[in-house]
Amino acid sequence: MRIIFGICSWGLGHATRSLPIVRKFIREKDEVTIVSYGIALNLLRNELGESAEFVELPDYRPPTTRNSRMLAIDALLSCPQYLYAMQREHRYLERLALDGKVDIVFSDSRYGFYSLHVPSFFMTHQLRFMNPLFLRALESGSETFNRWFLDRSAGVLVPDFKENGLAGRLAHGLSVIDEEKLNYIGVLSDFGRHQASQDIDIFVSISGVEPHRSSFERLVTKQLEGIEGNIVVSLGRPASNEVRGNVKVQGLAPKAMQEELLNRAKVVVARAGYSTLMDLCALGKKSLLIPTPGQTEQEYLASYHMGRGDFYCVNERELDIPGQLEAVLSCSPPTLQHSTERAVENAIGVMTGTSNLA
Repeated sequence: MRIIFGICSWGLGHATRSLPIVRKFIREKDEVTIVSYGIALNLLRNELGESAEFVELPDYRPPTTRNSRMLAIDALLSCPQYLYAMQREHRYLERLALDGKVDIVFSDSRYGFYSLHVPSFFMTHQLRFMNPLFLRALESGSETFNRWFLDRSAGVLVPDFKENGLAGRLAHGLSVIDEEKLNYIGVLSDFGRHQASQDIDIFVSISGVEPHRSSFERLVTKQLEGIEGNIVVSLGRPASNEVRGNVKVQGLAPKAMQEELLNRAKVVVARAGYSTLMDLCALGKKSLLIPTPGQTEQEYLASYHMGRGDFYCVNERELDIPGQLEAVLSCSPPTLQHSTERAVENAIGVMTGTSNLA
C-alpha cells in the first residue's frame, strides 16, 4: 500500500506521536511518504532516513502571543493564512489521489490534508478548543468547526483511552461531536520503558515553538544554577554539547539517546504539551510541567493533571525548581491501560478496515 502522512509542524509533538504508526507501516513494507515542515520534518527525516519519502509543505503559523486572552484575536487574524494553507495542502493531496499515487491518507492535525477520492484518517486529541474564559458557547463552536472537517474523514483517531483518559475535556464529554463515532486508540509514545539506573536527578526537556522555546530555555537554565546533583538539559534544537558545572547541555538528541536519558531520570521538567504527557505516562516519570504561556490547551492540561495529582504543574511566574522538587516527587503519573504497541495496532486496524473501535 501507499500511505501518505501529513503531520502538523507545531513543535515536535505531532511528529513524535505519529512515528510509531509510521514505523509500523514501514516494517510492513508499505510505501510511506511524509509531508511536514520545519523542525518536525527535520526530526522525521533524521529518524526514518531512506525508509520513507519526504515532502516539505508549510502548514499553519503557530500563535506567538503570551496572553491566553489574546489567543482568540491572534487566531482570528491568522484565519486567512490558515485557510490558504488548508486549501494548498488539500489541492496537493487531491492531485496525488486523482493520479492514483496514494491508497490511504493520514493526517495528524493538518485540517486540509484529506481526499474525497481515497480513505482519509484524521488524528487529534483536541476535539474541543479551550478558551481562556471557559465559555461553553465558544467550546461548542470549536466542536462544530472540528466536526465539519472530521465529517470528511473515513475515521477519526484519538490518541487517548475512552475511559479515564489523559486529554480530559479536550476529547471527552463532547456536546456536538458524537463520541461513538470516534476511535479512541490509546496512548502513543515513541519511547519505551526499560530498566535503567536512576542516576540523573533532573532531566529538562526544552521544546515548543519560538519565541516560547527560547524564553523557556533561559528561565529554566537560570533556575538550575546552584542545584546539586546530576542534571541534563536537552535543548530540542541543533547545538553543541557542553558541560556547565554539574549541568550537561545537549542539542537535538536522536530518539535512542533521548529515550535513554528519560529512563534514567528521577524527575523530568518539561512543557505541558499533550505528546509530552503521553511520553511521561508511558515512561512512568514524575514531572514538573510548565504550560506554554498563551496556549490554553496546555494551561488546561496542566490544571487538569495537577488536580488529579498526576504531575506537579505551575505557570512560568510560579516556577521554583529547587523549592518544588519535593512536591513533584509526591505525584504519581497515570498507569497506562495498554501499551503503545496496542495503540498502533488499533490505529492501523481502523485505517485498513481490519477492525473498528468506534
